[in-house]
Amino acid sequence: MSELSAFTSRREFLRLLGIGGALVLLPPLFSACEDSSNTGGLMGPGTGSSVTIDFAKGDVAVLQFAYVLEQLEADFYSKVVASFANTTLTDTEKLVLTDIRNHELVHRELLKAALGPDATFTITGAYATDFTDRVSVLASAKAFEDLGVAAYNGAAQYFTDVNNLLLAAKIVSVEARHSAAVRDMISALSGDFAPTNFDNAFSLDTVAFAAQKNVIERLEFLNAPTTFVQGPNNNGTG
Repeated sequence: MSELSAFTSRREFLRLLGIGGALVLLPPLFSACEDSSNTGGLMGPGTGSSVTIDFAKGDVAVLQFAYVLEQLEADFYSKVVASFANTTLTDTEKLVLTDIRNHELVHRELLKAALGPDATFTITGAYATDFTDRVSVLASAKAFEDLGVAAYNGAAQYFTDVNNLLLAAKIVSVEARHSAAVRDMISALSGDFAPTNFDNAFSLDTVAFAAQKNVIERLEFLNAPTTFVQGPNNNGTG
């Protein structure tokens, strides 16, 4: 316990949790939501059953990683659409967000089909979003879309099958369009639709750490890659 209490950075925290070859991502303190059974119990991010992705499986593991994110996005936007009757979103924004929901459902099902028997887990979302409030919904949507783009960009380097890389490229290009659309709803006709020369590429642990606060299941990595290529930065250099 003394070693855990002494961590001074997220990277150090993740290193400590990675002892034994597994990266276990814990929820933020005091973050919880009511469980779906309405029994009065509390379930916070990371308190549910474990979802383990073993990167010794190669491309299968990378697709499972993407499947986590697509399930989360599909669930989030489904909740957004289900709350339209009580929301402050405009009618035009509702149309755009419905389209995004439909895209995410297709992405989820496409990855599920590609994984076949390896699509063995279900992700349950837990959100701090106020689904009745336009500002809260769009802020969350922006965060999810930006994370999704950075996740695909970073994970692409681990594919060995060009067909899987092509699948990921076709998904991430649409995720980037989502990000631009959401950003335009927040700040119309501004440079915020694409504020940098290059989109981010996040490492697997960075993505999982960010996603875990919205996932009830406990995300775990085994045999995660030890190398990561960032790619060019926004000054045009590597």
